[in-house]
Amino acid sequence: MRLNQVTAPASDLDASIAFYQLLGLRLIVKSPHYARFELPKGEATFSLHLVDGAIPWENAPHLYFELSDAGLDSEVARLEAAGVSFTDAPKMQTWLWREAWLRDPAGNAICLYHAGESRRFPPWRVDTPPGADNLHLIIRESSFIVVKSDAGAEAWRGFQDAYADFKTSLGPYDLHGLLSMMEIEWPEKVSAYHDRLRAFAESEARSIEV
Repeated sequence: MRLNQVTAPASDLDASIAFYQLLGLRLIVKSPHYARFELPKGEATFSLHLVDGAIPWENAPHLYFELSDAGLDSEVARLEAAGVSFTDAPKMQTWLWREAWLRDPAGNAICLYHAGESRRFPPWRVDTPPGADNLHLIIRESSFIVVKSDAGAEAWRGFQDAYADFKTSLGPYDLHGLLSMMEIEWPEKVSAYHDRLRAFAESEARSIEV
C-alpha cells in the first residue's frame, strides 16, 4: 500500500489553485468543483475540492511539504516576497523537524519543513531495532550491492580489491541509517527494496544486490 494523494477543502477554488501553484505544485486536473496537482518531486498528488461555508481553522487539515534544509529558508523568503504571510517563521522543533507555518486561502494549515533522516527514522522510531553499524552500500558500474563488514570506514579498501567494477562505497550504517540515506539519494530505489534490505540486515547473509 502507498499513499496516492491527499485532498483538502477549498472555499474559493481559483484562489486556492493560484496559491498552490505559487508553492510550486503543477495543476493537472481542473473542474468547477475539483483540482488536482502533481508535486515537484515524487509520485504523490494533491487535490482540492470545493466546499460550502467557512472551514473552521481549529479543525482545518494540516498539510506538510518537505524541502531541503537550505531550500526551506529560500522558499520562505520567496513566498514572503510574493506577499504570502507566515504564522510561524522557520524554527527547529524538539522532534528534530525544522518548520515554518502558513495558511492557504481556505484556512488549511501548511507546514513547510525539513526533517531529513528524522522524517522516517527518528531516534525514537518504535519498530524493529536497526542492528549493528556494519552495512556498506557499494556502488558499482551497473548495480548497487549492500555488504556486511565490521571493518568500519576503511572497509572500502577490501571492497575495491573484491569488486573489479567498484566505484565507491558508503558506510558503515545501521539499517535505519542506510534506508534514510538511500531515501534521500535514490528515493525510487529505497521503496522497492525496503523489505528486502530489512530482511537482509536481520539474516546471516553477507551481501545482497540491489
